[in-house]
Amino acid sequence: MHKISMSPQVAQQGEGGSIRLRAGSGVRVPLLAAGLLVFVLIGRIQELFPFLVPLRLGLVAMVLNALVLVSTLDLKELGFKMRILPQPKLVLVILCLALFTVPFSVWPGGSWDFIANTYVKSVFAFFVFLHVIKNERDIAFMVWAGVLSVFLLAVLGLLGNAGGRLQVSSTYDANDLAYVMNCFIPLTFYLSRSGGTFLKGCCFVLMGLMIVVVISTASRGGFVAIVSILTFILLKERQHKLKIFLLAAFVGVVAMSFAGPEYWERMGTILDENDYNYQSGVGRIELWKRGVGLMVDNPLIGAGMGQYNVAEGLIHAGERGWKWSVSHNSYLQIGVELGFAGLIVFLLILAKSIVGLRRLQKSTGPFNLSPFLGATAAGLEVGFYGYCVSSVFLSHAYSPVLLYFLALVTALQAVSIRMRPAEESSGTIREIEQSASSTVSGLRRRAGLRADSEVHV
Repeated sequence: MHKISMSPQVAQQGEGGSIRLRAGSGVRVPLLAAGLLVFVLIGRIQELFPFLVPLRLGLVAMVLNALVLVSTLDLKELGFKMRILPQPKLVLVILCLALFTVPFSVWPGGSWDFIANTYVKSVFAFFVFLHVIKNERDIAFMVWAGVLSVFLLAVLGLLGNAGGRLQVSSTYDANDLAYVMNCFIPLTFYLSRSGGTFLKGCCFVLMGLMIVVVISTASRGGFVAIVSILTFILLKERQHKLKIFLLAAFVGVVAMSFAGPEYWERMGTILDENDYNYQSGVGRIELWKRGVGLMVDNPLIGAGMGQYNVAEGLIHAGERGWKWSVSHNSYLQIGVELGFAGLIVFLLILAKSIVGLRRLQKSTGPFNLSPFLGATAAGLEVGFYGYCVSSVFLSHAYSPVLLYFLALVTALQAVSIRMRPAEESSGTIREIEQSASSTVSGLRRRAGLRADSEVHV
């Protein structure tokens, strides 16, 4: 039987012998450092405020969190999360696949540069978040850090919009900005149900602001995603007819107030077969067809992480009128770059996260006693749906937003286990360990490895 131990500062006995987590007073330095990382990787504050550029805030945030991680690392706590939950293992599998395929990449130097300068930062942030989040209060801090970083993106984007399709910073073009907003709209909506009238009002103002941003980007993929998100929410809340009516009325008022005729005319071209995406060789339909061909031609090794555009460009290199295009589809992106193994792991990450969040909401116990935890689990679930739909149109298989969501899911599951009675927690741990073990064994079989082989990271 697994023994779960906690210090008196973070645990107390609740009703029925259940364990309730309690944070100490004040905000810990590791949590503040992790919050800065959220604002850097997701909010891109170093790009929003020009005076921050000389400070190299991204490097500062990475070094600060590395120092904090080294000085405060709790191997037992991190090992507990790594052992019983699937997301950390699967994230490491993706990283190992990326490193393994570097020598076989269509451009090894480009793959290594992408891994070292882009993806490793997101993976590092994931494990930092995993390390610092220890209880409900920590989860709340990290959730609101993400929401506030998106609030800054929305406000500064709208204030600085000089006309045309809205985009913010050098990182987020119009489509990317719509994607970020759509991932956080569900979380904001459900957080409005975790507090009083003031919190509800603030969340609805923020949600309206994010919807306005999506409209201002004139992103057709963003429109499909936001309609899908609202549909998922309506289906999830179909027993609460009044809430459905109020949400639909709110979204309708916002949309009719800010979406002009040009917007609706552009959205009307989504299914227009005369649109360039259907007719042009550089449109998304033909691009996706070439992506499927690339994945089928090299199913085991792939083209190398970050090298979809190079692999696609080599098909027609030197021909006039063609460009070296990104995938515009996260599933094709990772399937082409890391082969079928990478695609399978990617799908497993999404599926296990969504299933885990649904189980947390259905389980009786700690989450019923905490409106915030329940709201966060529901918001992340629909947020993942938003990510999955947006990923059909955008190349975000390695997005920092995804790693941030994965860290929150893992933290919610870990906190849920620790808040349960000892007997129930042990049973849950065994169940999750068996599931994770079967997942890793299945991946090994698919990769052609021997059952007794070990993966060293």
